[in-house]
Amino acid sequence: MPMKLTHRKSVAGFSFLELLIIMLIFGALAAIAIPQLKNYNQRIYDRDAKKNLENIFLACKTYWENDSSARCSLDIAKEISNGYIQSPNIAIGISLGKDTKAEFQATAKHNSSKQTYSIDLNGNIR
Repeated sequence: MPMKLTHRKSVAGFSFLELLIIMLIFGALAAIAIPQLKNYNQRIYDRDAKKNLENIFLACKTYWENDSSARCSLDIAKEISNGYIQSPNIAIGISLGKDTKAEFQATAKHNSSKQTYSIDLNGNIR
């Protein structure tokens, strides 16, 4: 007697367990990626602050070529002849009394960062 084979209907879609496993995998990937993204953004903010310090230092050096005993201020550095263009979201300042070629010091901080950087008369950033 021949046996009749029964065919199941194929059901399209995913089972609940398969969806749960996929969601767990995405959750694990997100748990790894989100802190890395925040760390990446922090490095971008810090790099921008350091770049502004380098640029203001170079602008003041340009200004001091004409008069090495003069005081360099943020306004003087921003003059077209000196070439400093301040990035948005960067708070930068030249320390009072440390605005000459012999005693230069400036600080910069990105508004979205907790870190403040400074540059000395030799161009060293800390």
